[in-house]
Amino acid sequence: MIEKNGFFQPKVRGMEWILALFILGLSCDIQAQDDALPSGASSVADVKFCGQWAMTEAFFQAHPEERNRAEQDDARLELETAQFSDGSRDELIIIPVVFHVIHFNGPENISDDQVHSAIEVMNRDFRKLNADIVDVVVDFDDITADSEIEFRLAQRDPNGDCHMGINRIVNALTYDGGGEVKELIQWPRNNYLNIWVVDDAAGAAGYSLYPGSVNGNESAGEDGIVIRSNYTGNIGTSNNYRSRTLTHEAGHWMNLRHLWGNSNSPGDAENCEMDDNVTDTPLTSGWTSCNLDGETCGSLDNVQNYMEYSYCGRMFTEGQSTRMRAAMNSNTAQRNQLWTPENLENTGVNEEPILCEARFNVSRQTICTGDSVQFFDNSYHGATAWSWDFGDGNVGNDEDPWNQYNSPGFYDVELTIGNGVDEISDTEINYIQVLPAGALPLPFADDFEEINLSENWFMVDVGNDGDGWEITSAAAFTGDQSIRIHNWSNNVEFNTDRLVSSSMNMSDAEEIHISYKWAYCFKGTDEDEDDTDDRLKIYVSPDCGENWSLRRMHRGYTDLPSAAPHAFAFTPNGPEEWNSYTLVLPYEQFFTDNFRMKFEFESRLGNNIYLDDINIEAYTASDLLEREAYQSIPLVIYPNPTHGSAWLEFQTWTAHEAKIQLFDMTGRLLYSVDEGVLSPGAQRMILPTESWARGTYVVALELDGVRSTERLMVD
Repeated sequence: MIEKNGFFQPKVRGMEWILALFILGLSCDIQAQDDALPSGASSVADVKFCGQWAMTEAFFQAHPEERNRAEQDDARLELETAQFSDGSRDELIIIPVVFHVIHFNGPENISDDQVHSAIEVMNRDFRKLNADIVDVVVDFDDITADSEIEFRLAQRDPNGDCHMGINRIVNALTYDGGGEVKELIQWPRNNYLNIWVVDDAAGAAGYSLYPGSVNGNESAGEDGIVIRSNYTGNIGTSNNYRSRTLTHEAGHWMNLRHLWGNSNSPGDAENCEMDDNVTDTPLTSGWTSCNLDGETCGSLDNVQNYMEYSYCGRMFTEGQSTRMRAAMNSNTAQRNQLWTPENLENTGVNEEPILCEARFNVSRQTICTGDSVQFFDNSYHGATAWSWDFGDGNVGNDEDPWNQYNSPGFYDVELTIGNGVDEISDTEINYIQVLPAGALPLPFADDFEEINLSENWFMVDVGNDGDGWEITSAAAFTGDQSIRIHNWSNNVEFNTDRLVSSSMNMSDAEEIHISYKWAYCFKGTDEDEDDTDDRLKIYVSPDCGENWSLRRMHRGYTDLPSAAPHAFAFTPNGPEEWNSYTLVLPYEQFFTDNFRMKFEFESRLGNNIYLDDINIEAYTASDLLEREAYQSIPLVIYPNPTHGSAWLEFQTWTAHEAKIQLFDMTGRLLYSVDEGVLSPGAQRMILPTESWARGTYVVALELDGVRSTERLMVD
């Protein structure tokens, strides 16, 4: 490991882990036995298991020179365990813990409260404080154990500075969760138990390697536990039946094996020939369901053990507790350094809660006049008093208060916390933006010819990759500018960028039209190669963005591409390489004075995308009546049939944008001209039919997107 900025970082391993995982074809979703699913699981697909064995094998395949060293270290630790006399069983082993939440701004970014619940569940289980201990089968009741091992969230970082014990890092590796995720951040393993929370733990619920496996210099960076976010704690995205996964993985971290032995094949009859090296756990072939009467190796199985796959764990045995304590007293993987008085002091876990920092967030930062928002205190540690100043003249003293903002503008928010001795404050400038009802005029049109986007739009780069929506003069459907995401250079799949409008007053609308144009193509040179399912989504909100409704999605596999694939960064070459669409909303729930809409581009590593000519219009009841009037505008074409040119005549009652098109009977467009805005009155224009072949044609008049048609014969 190398030291960087006072923190120890593991050496980068490049592609070794990825190749090893591919070779192994990792998937710990072992087919659960059908006779009894774990409580809380609705189907076999809901259940994921442990990745300890598979990830250990992946590491050794990437680093074959480490296998022999690990076998020797395992053997030495087994000898130490056999000779271990736990005369200090009444001595509490305290383990400092740090959580690294690796997320991509999705649900895997679990709350502080969910992290705290994970610590509570671990301590409950390891200290035999779980209420369901009374449900343990009577045959094993007398060997259930309080291991006297306790986990505490660190209050100081490796530099000795006050810390909340939770780090948050935005990175797409959360969707993989293999060994590389540990390279993003790791605190010294002789001072902290590192736990990485991810969206997907390499296909497993979680995994951790044995102490002997990570005792070498090359393997030290693998030390710790990787856990899926929805298997962490028992609140939020997780639940009670998944909450003991971390208990199981902490058992591996302290040298416990699965009850059926050192493998990942529960249910195999051959497992009766293996042992977990704990004397008071019966031999078993292993369980992936909760059959409390199961006897697989000639005696009653300890199905309720935390080291089974039954998902009905209730207990560790006395022998398992002794084995874990032996590992914590060994210098293998520096476990014995974690709970020295010096380290407990350095990590702050023996101190009273340290009032470090006042922090808060809010349910929504951009709201509309009259909206209420809830503030959440994220301060640490041990605040007992709160004083809020919401910037609008209102104050509060609750921990997580609500406040209603009744006037548009920007508001500073200040929080002061105290613990009866000290006080700390934090002020966020312009933290809340309150939009007036109908901030944008209607009809609204944006062709992005203005340099500044912020007048009308809010841009949100969910992946924080820095390449979000930007004004560009590289291409435009009309004018000189459009907006673009330089997706060509993006290497983070599922990166999401949003363009969110300000508020609009749609309270008088009977129908809402949102029209827009975009340009996009695949990477590559062949339409059948390198296709990517990038997605442009259009959402609308009736309540200023509190709730969003997806109304249209253009996908890479369907209608998103507007041009042929490009083997270079895409810039549309003319209007023929653009698509257009008009979204029509005739739904009453959107006819409010706090209407907003947003474009969301989700990258699947395709090419650049451009957006131009966004037009939003509210049609009132009278508008619709007028539209109905000209929807059936009679078109007069003469002469018809014609031998040469022909004239088109019709009547308009108001000014309209007009387009004339001509199609053959197969629907192929032969001729198109934009007439611009027509003044009200009688209209007469010539059709250049003298060069057309004999046959039947369809002439289409389009007024503001509404079409009337008439047939024309050329002979």
